[in-house]
Amino acid sequence: MTNFRRIDQCGSLRCLPPNRFLCHCPLNCDHVSSFCPIMPIPQRATFPTDRPDLNVLVTDDGSRTLLRTGTSDSFHSGCGALSETRHVYLHNSGVAERLAHQRPTRVLEIGLGTAMGMIVTIGEAIHCDSEIDYVALETDWIAATTMQHLNPHEWTQESDLVDRYLDFRRSISTPVQPGRYQWAFDRLRRLRVDVADAAKWRPGEEAAFDAIYYDPFCPESAPQLWSSDCFRQMKSAITATGTLTTYSCSRAVRDALAEAGWSVDRVAGPVGGKREVLIARPQ
Repeated sequence: MTNFRRIDQCGSLRCLPPNRFLCHCPLNCDHVSSFCPIMPIPQRATFPTDRPDLNVLVTDDGSRTLLRTGTSDSFHSGCGALSETRHVYLHNSGVAERLAHQRPTRVLEIGLGTAMGMIVTIGEAIHCDSEIDYVALETDWIAATTMQHLNPHEWTQESDLVDRYLDFRRSISTPVQPGRYQWAFDRLRRLRVDVADAAKWRPGEEAAFDAIYYDPFCPESAPQLWSSDCFRQMKSAITATGTLTTYSCSRAVRDALAEAGWSVDRVAGPVGGKREVLIARPQ
């Protein structure tokens, strides 16, 4: 049985149950109907990486992401990996504004993935000469050899950041063992990667994040990461004025967030991508 995916304005794939299609009504209401027309999926270039289970997908803004071989599970929207990352996470979270005003900022990312969000965000902190602590949770930490297929130097003007992060990743053997790995670009920009299951992760005393980039695979591929229990753990890790941002705005995700004590707003998605994405704040 074919497993169709949610389709962005540009035809990018997002998870949908088998034989169900997204209704493209003007309100982006997330109604799903087998009678709704389905948008054609643009043909996008793909090619292999050093890992047989991952291919490169060239997205519509020219940036590259990863695609699970034999599936439609991509690490970013096919409409534009870099534009999605900057819009949904860096800007919607308020992190860009905090960094511009040189406010020390703590970010938690659920799903480091290709490390695009981290590189974009720390690169912005370097540009603004701002302090940042960035913590990312990941179970499959992508190796430097795989990242190089994605042209990560195109994600930021801070080329030294990319070079030094790749060197850091090379210093850790693959497969990476569960644990906590720390690295500092300099005294103001710090990274910690927790190789751990986010569904079982518990925030420690060092919590109080200003922003959570919630970017795991879609609810159909990783349902345990979109439960109200998981969102309660996220709420215990956020500051009173913090934000959680994510690409998914399905009714089930909104309900799970609300049940966990979040106030949820649907806002415009990136140009050419999803019509709406989510910003959540603790109540």
